[in-house]
Amino acid sequence: MEKKQSSQASTTAKKNRKKIFGNTSLQLSDVDASCMVGGIVEKGISDKPVLGPIAPPRPTVLHFPVARHRSEGPHWSPVNSKMGGEEGDDDSEDDEAVMDFDLVKPFAKPIVRKKKKDMDFGKRAQMELDENMTSTVRETSSIRKNSLNQVHPRPNPVGDDLKSEQESVLDSSDMQIDVIPKSPPVGIQEEQVPISLESEIDAENRARLQGMSTEEIVQAQDEIMGRLDPALLQLLKRRGEEKLKKQRTSSSDNNAQKASPRSDNAVSHVATEDTSNHTRTDGLVPISGQAKGKLWNAWSERVEAVRRLRFSSDGTVVSFNQIPQGSNLAERDYLRTEGDPGAAGYTIKEAVSLTRSLIAGQRDLALVLLSNVLNKALQNINQIHVQITRQDANKVDRSIDWEAIWAYALGPEPELVLALRMCLDDNHKSVVRTCAKVIYYTLSCDVNENFFDVSEKLATLRKDTFTAPVFRSKPEIDVGFLHGGFWKYNAKPSNVLSHDEDIIDDEIEGKRTIQDDIVVAGQDFAAGLVRMGILPALYYLLESDPTAALEEYILSILIAIARHSPKCANAIMNCQRLLQTVVSRFIAKDNIEIQPSKIKSVRLLKVLAQSDRKQCFDFIKNGSFQTLTWHLYQPTSFLDNWIKSGKEKCKLSSALMVEQLRFWKVCIQHGYCVSYFSEIFPYLCLWLNPPMLEKLIENDVLREFASISNEAYLVLEALARRLPNLFSQKHQRNLISEDSGVDTDFWSWSHVGPMVDVALKWIVWKNDPSICNLFNREEGISGPLVSQDLSLTSLLWVYSAVMHMLSRVLERVIPDDTVHFHESCSLVPWLPEFVPKVGLEIIKHSFVGCSDTNNAKYGNYSNVGGSFIEKLCNLRQQGDYEESLASVCCLHGLLGIIININKLITLARAGVQTPVENSTSSREEKILKDGILKGSLVELRSVQNMFMKLVASEWHLVQSIEKFGRGGPAPGVGVGWGASGGGYWSSPVLLAQADARFLTDLIETLKIEPKFDIHTEEEMTFTMLAINSSLGVCVTAGPTDGTHVKKAISSLLDVLVLKYLNLCVCRFLSSRGPKLFDWDDKEEDYLLFSRTLSSHFSNRWLSVKKKLKDSDSKNISDSKPLKKGKSFLDTIYEDIDTSFITSQDLVAEWAHQRLPLPICWFLSPVSTLCDSKIAGLKKSSNLQDLMQSPGDFLVVARAGLFFLLGIEALSSFLPAGIHSPVKSVPLVWKLHSLSVILLVGMGVLEEEKSRVRYEALQDLYGNLLHQARSCILSSEPRNENNLEILAFESEIHGTYSTFIETLVEQFSAVSYGDLIYGRQVAVYLHRCVEAPVRLAAWNTLTNSRVLELLPPLENCFTDAEGYLEPVEDNSDICDKLLLRNKLSRSLLQDFSSKQQHEVMMLNIIQYNKPSASQIIKQEDGAPVGNAIEKRLEFLIEACEGSSSLLTAVERLKSSLKISQL
Repeated sequence: MEKKQSSQASTTAKKNRKKIFGNTSLQLSDVDASCMVGGIVEKGISDKPVLGPIAPPRPTVLHFPVARHRSEGPHWSPVNSKMGGEEGDDDSEDDEAVMDFDLVKPFAKPIVRKKKKDMDFGKRAQMELDENMTSTVRETSSIRKNSLNQVHPRPNPVGDDLKSEQESVLDSSDMQIDVIPKSPPVGIQEEQVPISLESEIDAENRARLQGMSTEEIVQAQDEIMGRLDPALLQLLKRRGEEKLKKQRTSSSDNNAQKASPRSDNAVSHVATEDTSNHTRTDGLVPISGQAKGKLWNAWSERVEAVRRLRFSSDGTVVSFNQIPQGSNLAERDYLRTEGDPGAAGYTIKEAVSLTRSLIAGQRDLALVLLSNVLNKALQNINQIHVQITRQDANKVDRSIDWEAIWAYALGPEPELVLALRMCLDDNHKSVVRTCAKVIYYTLSCDVNENFFDVSEKLATLRKDTFTAPVFRSKPEIDVGFLHGGFWKYNAKPSNVLSHDEDIIDDEIEGKRTIQDDIVVAGQDFAAGLVRMGILPALYYLLESDPTAALEEYILSILIAIARHSPKCANAIMNCQRLLQTVVSRFIAKDNIEIQPSKIKSVRLLKVLAQSDRKQCFDFIKNGSFQTLTWHLYQPTSFLDNWIKSGKEKCKLSSALMVEQLRFWKVCIQHGYCVSYFSEIFPYLCLWLNPPMLEKLIENDVLREFASISNEAYLVLEALARRLPNLFSQKHQRNLISEDSGVDTDFWSWSHVGPMVDVALKWIVWKNDPSICNLFNREEGISGPLVSQDLSLTSLLWVYSAVMHMLSRVLERVIPDDTVHFHESCSLVPWLPEFVPKVGLEIIKHSFVGCSDTNNAKYGNYSNVGGSFIEKLCNLRQQGDYEESLASVCCLHGLLGIIININKLITLARAGVQTPVENSTSSREEKILKDGILKGSLVELRSVQNMFMKLVASEWHLVQSIEKFGRGGPAPGVGVGWGASGGGYWSSPVLLAQADARFLTDLIETLKIEPKFDIHTEEEMTFTMLAINSSLGVCVTAGPTDGTHVKKAISSLLDVLVLKYLNLCVCRFLSSRGPKLFDWDDKEEDYLLFSRTLSSHFSNRWLSVKKKLKDSDSKNISDSKPLKKGKSFLDTIYEDIDTSFITSQDLVAEWAHQRLPLPICWFLSPVSTLCDSKIAGLKKSSNLQDLMQSPGDFLVVARAGLFFLLGIEALSSFLPAGIHSPVKSVPLVWKLHSLSVILLVGMGVLEEEKSRVRYEALQDLYGNLLHQARSCILSSEPRNENNLEILAFESEIHGTYSTFIETLVEQFSAVSYGDLIYGRQVAVYLHRCVEAPVRLAAWNTLTNSRVLELLPPLENCFTDAEGYLEPVEDNSDICDKLLLRNKLSRSLLQDFSSKQQHEVMMLNIIQYNKPSASQIIKQEDGAPVGNAIEKRLEFLIEACEGSSSLLTAVERLKSSLKISQL
């Protein structure tokens, strides 16, 4: 009885769930919906309990994979055929009613694959049609849309992917039982090629013409000719003839291309393209806006081409025609969803679809394929740039575009993030492990950690950076459309939802859909994973006792998420019991055995502590720090015991100690755990002393030992930063307490003496024969140095840490300037004993090449003895990346020691009234007494010369990374966000920024002091290189280098440098003619320029936006949830408050700041209309609301004109081969910046000095434009009609026509025909200006009736021929305004009213373009006489029947006849 009732209940439930015909949505209950993830059922497979063994799939006689007709049905037997049971009998009627394929088999139609829509990477250009044809176009477009909707229905939303595949095939609304003729499917190949709108309209027109008779066609033509204007009709005929000519000329080329065989696979479509269009000629021929658009279109095509690529299981690209030999059908999938099912391999989207298979082996196979593809993409992307610049780099497979593959895989189309999140909840361990491996590669965990491992060795780089992808904010008119806005996160931080704190009630939870998660993941892959709840899933996996490999993957993923952004780091902290589980697993394992998971556990907590000071305090408070660093207290009394443990154990113990020391260093930097030094120091003595080098090299563990020593000294360097100032301890302690809080610890000076003595042992050890042999061996290698065992590189890192520790200790001895001025007049009452001791050891062991004379030539000095500085410079130039980084870091630390010792000795000697003379002083003591900086000045000048050239050759690497306003093309984390070579996360960029930091401090020390009384070429070149390299530093520095950018700008704006720039301007003007300034700027003028520009650049470029509080962002997130069904997110509103970079955080954000600066940053004083403090923050449609007061603007603009002219003049004298940031700025930006000044009015031109400087810049840029035009014509004479290199609209802003209108309105209102103003407006009529802007200028000037205010051609700052030649033939200009007819009518009207202009009209008609053959170049090649006749005919046509104008033309004809007699 109970069985009967249960069977009846189940039958009733199943009938209730019966498929409703015609319904397109899936009917699911709450219980069924919860079982969907990870349990998608395929066709023909039952979810009922299995009572017997499952028979394997039975393939048909057709060899798989071959496209089958759907009438052949599924490949498995019906569900109820051999399964048995009562439930099967109850369901048999439903199966027969719904799944009876035999009845409809004869009438089934073949499946037509849906047309694949192209990925929309940009806004589609809107076609502008004639008004007379509007109705026709609307009719044809409506017909086309209806036909497309019938054949290709709209794609289903993302939620429809979860619909059951068991939908009925007997839907009455779609079922059509007709006799199908035996003909092949039509248009299958054509669907792969997108059809343009123009070709579709043309096809419809031709089809309509075929259905019309001859009389109907003639009648329609007469009707059209009657409606259209005769002039427009002639124009259309002319355009048709031009099209026919182009088709005829290109037909031969097309035939030749058809004759040549094309590539048979998609590999050729995604091959790496030539980068020749990236090259520039020092700003003369920059990348125009059109070229920029072509780059974007080319990138879009590259990514779209990846869709057709197929990959084998090992991640290699498989050709379309390649078929695997001996493939087993059991290993093949049955879930082909796109592409050619007969081809070998899998597309990325096919592999993602295969991860939803019911068979675990297929899911695992798909995930293995995806992991191998992503791994290969990572390897090849990171090797692209290295191979170009280094001869010893591995060869890169350039036949495959791995950058596009990476961007496509992480993009929104494959929906990889959704598939990975579902697979992470799989019930098969192998699938979960492989899924974690795929996430490991998508987050580029290994590559990121390698980068951060190197960056943390740099003592000069105190901050790491978060890895969340970012983009630039859009520039507005208030900043003159100047690029380089604030960086913003791709995904809004409030949309990175944590699992527990953001889901408040059922109402908000219901509004957050999978589609919203996919949208966020398309913007930021890691943010999408966090939003989808990956953290609780990882916590569950850790609780379930995972394997060692899976645990390592989980910890690596958590580290990558923690490095992503502050929001993700907080999400990890707020995930309940996640970190407690990590710590407990660290304790639960064998305390003696060191495993990689322990190392990654310590690194995870270190990264989290680094991101927030409060989190660091929590780790110390709950004992996590003490638990994870107990190995530091493990005694290692003898080196032999450590070596005998084996290389593998040494490697693991070294890695664990390094991470523990870094964790301790982070706590010290936050002001905690300083008191732990007394307890840990005895266990660090082994690693702080120099080792027995022979034993370490013999057992190949030198690198492991050096890593611990390096990190130990970096910990001491961090402790030295916590030292109070030696001569003002009380004041300094109070100052630090106010800034850091009551929990801050301080290091004691009583510990400093022993630490300095231990560090000096490494200084003495440098002359050890074993160390000398290492240097000599490296110097003996010719060409680029490749260290075989990395021994020297490891030791260089140790010396770098020792140098910086000593430098930091000496720095804390120097009295603070603010304290010094408020106290007594005494300078340094006494010197600690270690100060002269360090200086003497540095000099004695040849770390510095001191010289007794300072008259050596700059850049040619070479120390005969071979100092340590000289060896480091050689290693910097010839070593690999890591060796070069270590060398630069050593030089930087050594420079700090020299500077601080020199300051202390100078202060001490100044405090002694009667210095005691000692005749028995040694050479080292004399050098130290006279000044160690003075003694090493010659060598430091030589070092400066070398690094100025290095920085000049490296800054373009950083500037070439940012594309399309983003830090990288892919929404991943790290690896340069998909950029080649790693982008901002690459070793070349890290090295370039290290060089820039060192050079900045070197220039700040040695100063840029031009000698105005000595005008030698060598002295002038050295000063120019120093100024040029400072400009290079500004465009090289990253988000953590704001202080060094400020130093570089300060050195550029020094009064002596500004005077030198004025000298360069005078020299530049004298070389171009007799035009010189007739005034001399005074000292107060230079001081005003310096203060004004310094304040402007600091506010404009170095300010950061204040972050919203967590409570505010939480309220915004709760009050404005994502709307269901929408594919867009909330607007990211700007916070208008700004502050300078004063944060003490140990991790910097890319967002909310502007570094790296754009290449045109120095144009901001003449391009910023608003107050520089709010530049790029406020939004307003009214320009007057954004402008600052005219007085403040004029002060900044005048100083900006002076600075701009100065660096332009200086760049013209640079030696050949030196790259200048000033020359690399596109000319279109320079001309635009001069126009922005005039939007405010005539204030700049009314001041005499600024007017002359403005005119000089116009002449300079006009000359550059003439050179660029001549260069193009000489190299490519056939492209003289395509000279539009000034792409204002494409390069600067899409609404540049509005800017032209505003500028012309100002010109007509306030200029009164001013010559300088008119010259600037007239440049927009130049033939090198792109057509839309040129059209807008003509239109605005004509409507405003101010054409007569423009200066004559001979007074313009560019050549007259550039305005006249080639003849205007742009179809858009002719279509819009019929410009030549209007101009001709204007000239004739002017001639009819002013008889004195007859000579001008005759000269225009008889104008003969000068050429080699003195023949006018025309379209049809007619001689001179025919050209004059054609011009007269054109004038008659332009009269449009006006009797007065026709009379004027006849008078011109008679005058021509008289002149020719």
